[in-house]
Amino acid sequence: MAEPSTLLLALLFLAVAAGWVLGRGASGRDDEVDQTPPSQYYLGLNFLLDGEQESALKAFSEALAVNAETFETHITFGSLLRKRGEVDNAIKIHQSLLSRTKLPDAQKNQAHLELAKDFIAAGLLDRAEQLLKDLIDLSEEHEADAKVLLLDVFEASRDWAQARRLGESQLKTALAATVSPTSKAKADKIKARLANYCCEAAEDLEAKKSWALAREEAAEGLRWDDTSIWPHLIMARIDVEEGALKQAFDRLLSAATVAPSRIPEFIDVFRTVCDALDYRSRLIPLVSGFLGDRDDPQLRALLAEEYLAEGRDAEALEIIVEGLDHKPTSALLEKALDLMSEQVSRPEVIKAARKLSAKQSTYLCGVCGFHGPSFYWQCPGCKNWDTLYRPAR
Repeated sequence: MAEPSTLLLALLFLAVAAGWVLGRGASGRDDEVDQTPPSQYYLGLNFLLDGEQESALKAFSEALAVNAETFETHITFGSLLRKRGEVDNAIKIHQSLLSRTKLPDAQKNQAHLELAKDFIAAGLLDRAEQLLKDLIDLSEEHEADAKVLLLDVFEASRDWAQARRLGESQLKTALAATVSPTSKAKADKIKARLANYCCEAAEDLEAKKSWALAREEAAEGLRWDDTSIWPHLIMARIDVEEGALKQAFDRLLSAATVAPSRIPEFIDVFRTVCDALDYRSRLIPLVSGFLGDRDDPQLRALLAEEYLAEGRDAEALEIIVEGLDHKPTSALLEKALDLMSEQVSRPEVIKAARKLSAKQSTYLCGVCGFHGPSFYWQCPGCKNWDTLYRPAR
């Protein structure tokens, strides 16, 4: 069976051949089209059969005349090159399409959009931004797609002010549409994204120790999405910096109540605040209550750590063993073996459990499957917000 990439090139070869025939038929209608001799196709085919896929792709691309009928084939070539990481070649193809004065405006606008994608892939965000802004003015048909890509540009460049302005514009359009479950869901998604933009801006200000401005941004994020815990966490950290520990505790308690599964992401600051207020003993009943509602191995591990902090090793072991019985994970096994190290005569057993636990990704994206050891509010893979979670492994 042919390799997937070879099969794809073979299919593209057939598409190019068909496009060449169409191009010859249209050549009399477009003065800019040069007729290409069929020998180019045989050259490309020879490259393909010899396994020289890069040369074959180039030969097929150069052989195909550019006109309205063959336009989609060139777009396909450019998109393929971009996905293969050959962004420079993709840019050349799409710029060549834009230079064709006799192509219909609709096709030029499509090439315009593809070129912006090329620039984004190449990291040329300023050039992509200008292209997309121009396209929004030029084409109603491509306006929605251009705005989506423009948001990607603003996010990548961390221009949260422009991202919010564009997001608010999209929200206004969504709210003006006919009320339906679909339009409401779209509006809610935009509001959640706006809340995340506010939180990103708040964290940037927090890093500069601009506490008041950071708090304002976080509060704005909460107004956009009152179900998000991120604004609470930011304001709680600012409360700690300003010495308002009781207020920080209340915020963290609210965040824990709204999203118990996120407690591992802020347990360190929660413990710091509790220690400062002499509230540490409150964490055991709090986490125990959440664990009673949902058997979460991460919460179980946190509860065991709180028992250990109070010197209640037997209760910690009991909680962990109970978890291994109901919903075993490598992390719980590691903790159990650590607590039973005196009873485990073979140290390599404990070492193996630690290796197994270390191999497991701490976080997984529920949308694209991205996995890694660190938590991100925005998935580095698919760029969706608040989709990373801790899998039970």
